[in-house]
Amino acid sequence: MRAWIIFILIISLVCSGCTSKEEEKSGASIQSSDHPSKKIMVIMVDSMTPELINLGIQEGRTPAIAFLTEHGKVFDDLISPFPSMSVVIESSLITGVGPEEHHVPGLIWYNKDENRLVDYGATIPRTFKIGTNQILEDALEHLNNTHLNQDIPTVYDELANTGVTTGSVNMLLYKGPIQHELTIPPLVKHTVHTESTFKTKGPDLLAFGQVIKPKALKNKNLPDHVYEQYGLNDQYSTEVIQSLIKAGQQPDFLMTFLPDFDKEAHHHGPLNLEGFSKADYHLQTILNSYPSWEEAIDDTIFILLGDHSQVALRDKGEHTAIELEALLEPYSIAKLLDEPTDGDVIIANNHRMAYLFFTNENINKQNILNLLTDERIDHLAWAEGENIMVKQAAKDSSLSYKKNGNLRDRYDQSWDLSGDLSVLDLSVDKQSNTLVYGEYPDALEQLYSALKSQEGSLIITAKPGYTLKTEGAPVHYGGGEHGGLHENDTRAALIVTGTDKYPDKYRIRDLKPYFLDLLNQKESLVE
Repeated sequence: MRAWIIFILIISLVCSGCTSKEEEKSGASIQSSDHPSKKIMVIMVDSMTPELINLGIQEGRTPAIAFLTEHGKVFDDLISPFPSMSVVIESSLITGVGPEEHHVPGLIWYNKDENRLVDYGATIPRTFKIGTNQILEDALEHLNNTHLNQDIPTVYDELANTGVTTGSVNMLLYKGPIQHELTIPPLVKHTVHTESTFKTKGPDLLAFGQVIKPKALKNKNLPDHVYEQYGLNDQYSTEVIQSLIKAGQQPDFLMTFLPDFDKEAHHHGPLNLEGFSKADYHLQTILNSYPSWEEAIDDTIFILLGDHSQVALRDKGEHTAIELEALLEPYSIAKLLDEPTDGDVIIANNHRMAYLFFTNENINKQNILNLLTDERIDHLAWAEGENIMVKQAAKDSSLSYKKNGNLRDRYDQSWDLSGDLSVLDLSVDKQSNTLVYGEYPDALEQLYSALKSQEGSLIITAKPGYTLKTEGAPVHYGGGEHGGLHENDTRAALIVTGTDKYPDKYRIRDLKPYFLDLLNQKESLVE
């Protein structure tokens, strides 16, 4: 039981809160600003896709989403960063940059300076082999305060001293200017050997499950017990927001996360409407916190976004899991209990993608490429100086590219390409001389950014239907999975309601300037 208590907290942390230093014991409290213009609420719904939105509305199962889409606008091509894992996505959301700049390369990544695999809490076997203390410290202390690039201002940093109040509810990434203190729940503290509190910085108001709740809610019973993932669940996020609204403490800019559908999609597939309708129920509760739904969108701009998609995996017995250790023979991979450099190859597995590092100087990259020809593997990519090299595992053709060329893409990025464009399903619109993406939207920037964030690595991705298997990695047979490069990993939905101003580009990394632009408009209205 003690082991499960620790595990639940650690796993829950990969979906996310806190208190200000001045009120550490009772939680942070803010007063709503005097701005007469609209507030902004950003709600990230795990694995929300255009297909789910359409299905839910058609079946009449998602009335809140139906209302928000009817009174707003839906965008079906919001692209997440790569690898499409929660910590990478949230880091890009609040910083506006990719992993090469924000320095969070994956849920699991290799820290060369410390010669260890950083893991923010992936599975039970990995948690206990890597060490519960280390994973707790990485998730609670290092992720926001040392791993995330401290020189890149977040949306909360940029809003400091502007008169705009800010808040975060159950977001894993929340770096901001205000000192806070996180407290490990007592049941967990008795089973680990680490500090009971961690200093961190965030927005004005943070809620992070039982780790801390806002002052306005200190006497309110919330769903934050051990069997409720210590509050890192949809119900907690919803009740916190509901209470803040009713107490008149809704921040001008608030971000929150509804994480529960991720588990439903992993186990039952990406189009599990039963699970998705539960997320809509919580959205209904938030809208019901206002006098009416119409008054809700008169008062607040609602921005709903999915963090990624999920690929439907094949069933057990259909060779769903690509066993990397077997494919890489005769080279060895160190066990999780050993030092990563005890083997020839280090694997940082992010489910449908992985970073590979070679510790044996005698290993020739071409030898590794020759081993990784399994038809279930999609792409292999690596950096050679300024160039990014990409090939499909079962084919001889390859693509080489670098930045600042004569071809522009839809995200206003320019590229110099040579080789077979079909490797990444690319084409060129000759009339406009622009690059057109197919099944791998924004793949050029995604691969570039990921490879630059883990220098010296080789990236491997799986084709749709398959996932990468290494020691301790989960396989959701017949369910859903993400992390990869395909559009079924990275294409999510965006709903904007309460404003007629929309983003210029539809990538999660481009939403930060959009948020700031909306708030600048707000400031001009006040002035």
